[in-house]
Amino acid sequence: MDWILKENIEELKKMVLKEGWLAETLFNQALNSLKERDEKSTKIVLGRKNEINIMDMKIKEKALVILSTMMPMSKDLRIVIGSFVISSYFQMISEKSLEIAKKTLELIKEPQLKPLVTIPEMAKYALIMLRESMRMFADQNMNGAENICERDQEIDDFLEEVRSELMVYMMENSKYVKRALILLEIAQNIEEIADQATRIAETTSYIITGKQYRCFNDKLYTIDSLENTKEENS
Repeated sequence: MDWILKENIEELKKMVLKEGWLAETLFNQALNSLKERDEKSTKIVLGRKNEINIMDMKIKEKALVILSTMMPMSKDLRIVIGSFVISSYFQMISEKSLEIAKKTLELIKEPQLKPLVTIPEMAKYALIMLRESMRMFADQNMNGAENICERDQEIDDFLEEVRSELMVYMMENSKYVKRALILLEIAQNIEEIADQATRIAETTSYIITGKQYRCFNDKLYTIDSLENTKEENS
């Protein structure tokens, strides 16, 4: 019975990673469409809308079957529950990528407001975070978790930089407002994708150790150590 459980858990992990690869692909394609202002490739991204939903449903169904028929314990149980949760994060990343594609279609109908510099750089960091969090889950290894937490703060800094840049344009001329707001929404979607990558790292850390983790101020903390940190600062 134990080998059957192990085989099913490995299959579940592969399903989650396949969903992760699709989420990464959609994000990358959406970013390239934005940089190239390419309507055709943007519509290709939007045409893949149902793929991620189907994968998510299959993963959740597989996890529920394992839980209800094989009674996993300890780390096996955490992998099954964690896979269920991480699948939802990948689905959210895909939805945010689709939002970027939708906003890109709106944006390319208008003249380019400004050369894109900060947003692509921000997106590059978010993509690195996503890949590192996927590697953590694939290898079941916490190496790199601290890097993901550090990059999460950098993403927040990028978002503030984008917001400040775009505010200048909106204050300069009202005709720039629509395009500036679309770009800000795209940047916010990228920031939310980075947040999901952080949550994948946190959940994977829980799977490995059995302890709850949170990224806070560039560092990865257990809940206990985070509470102690807050007490020291109060």
